[in-house]
Amino acid sequence: MGSLSARRPRPAAPRGPYLWAWSALFLALAAGILLPSCRQGKPEVHKQTRLIMDTYVSITAVGPAARIDKAIGLAFGRLEEINRKFNHLDSTSPVFAFNHGDGPLTDSELVSIIAGAQAVSEASGGAFDITVEPLLQLWGFYTRQYAVPSQAAIDSCLKLVGFRKLLVKDDRVTKLDPRVAIDLGGITKGYALKEAARVLRANGVDSAVVDAGGDVYAIGKKGNQNWKVGVRNPRGEGIIGVAAVSNLALVTSGDYERFFYGPDSTRYCHIFDPRTGWPARGYVSSTVIMRDPVWAPGWSKVLFILGPEAMALSDKAGGFEALLISDKLVASMSGGLAHAMKLNLEESGIEPAKSR
Repeated sequence: MGSLSARRPRPAAPRGPYLWAWSALFLALAAGILLPSCRQGKPEVHKQTRLIMDTYVSITAVGPAARIDKAIGLAFGRLEEINRKFNHLDSTSPVFAFNHGDGPLTDSELVSIIAGAQAVSEASGGAFDITVEPLLQLWGFYTRQYAVPSQAAIDSCLKLVGFRKLLVKDDRVTKLDPRVAIDLGGITKGYALKEAARVLRANGVDSAVVDAGGDVYAIGKKGNQNWKVGVRNPRGEGIIGVAAVSNLALVTSGDYERFFYGPDSTRYCHIFDPRTGWPARGYVSSTVIMRDPVWAPGWSKVLFILGPEAMALSDKAGGFEALLISDKLVASMSGGLAHAMKLNLEESGIEPAKSR
């Protein structure tokens, strides 16, 4: 087992004290939509960007400056709170204390989110699992001392992984094995999107987009049109499609977010299959569009790990549309995606999957 150099694609995501997914998604707002002008009756558009959760978070909102600026400030304040509480590498967070102690986790907000994460794990047959922390530690994704472990080391680590090693009961989370540790990074940005939207709405904002490093939630509309969001080409320049969304989340997971190359030039990404202990293989990006932003990042990872069969789980997830790109650059999509997104696959060098 040797330490290996990491490679990261452009654009480089900012590095913080912990790792969050650098998403495949970026805002592709059409020309003219975000002109900060009131001329000819156009609404005022305001945008602020800050570095939170190890990525750039942007909030774009429509309305009078005084009200919008205050609402955006309050939304960022809420995101900072979530950032501190949910970070398992922050020694002041309750998640850190839970991972390094024997006592239960009793914070009601965290218990609720973990209960929801457990439901995603159950529905996906364990493809999504917040107890993968030891695996990411073993492979060096926290320290950036990347290495391909031996199979024996992976097998030993897998003894600590499994969502059923957590018990959520009586408003608390208990570890059934004291060595178990959790990482909420795979779901926190979804919750952050929902909370930022809640704060904005509570302060009179009914037209906005929250972009957490590419994980996007759109509130209302921009004038009489839906917000337009583009999905990045996972192996090239530009975008492979544009979705017009309102009160929807659009989230993408990709193998180019955090990865390194092994001795045999194999690309190993940060999205792990908790059943095998190895980074997921076979797909380069997975995108979901769904109403509830909280669980969108989790389901995008389920799709990335399980492949097209995960699309059959849409009902269990509360409904989503999905786009999946294989490492052969073949696109699979859910039945309703064509109504939700305008695709330009062939121009991007991607082939649609053949109907069976």
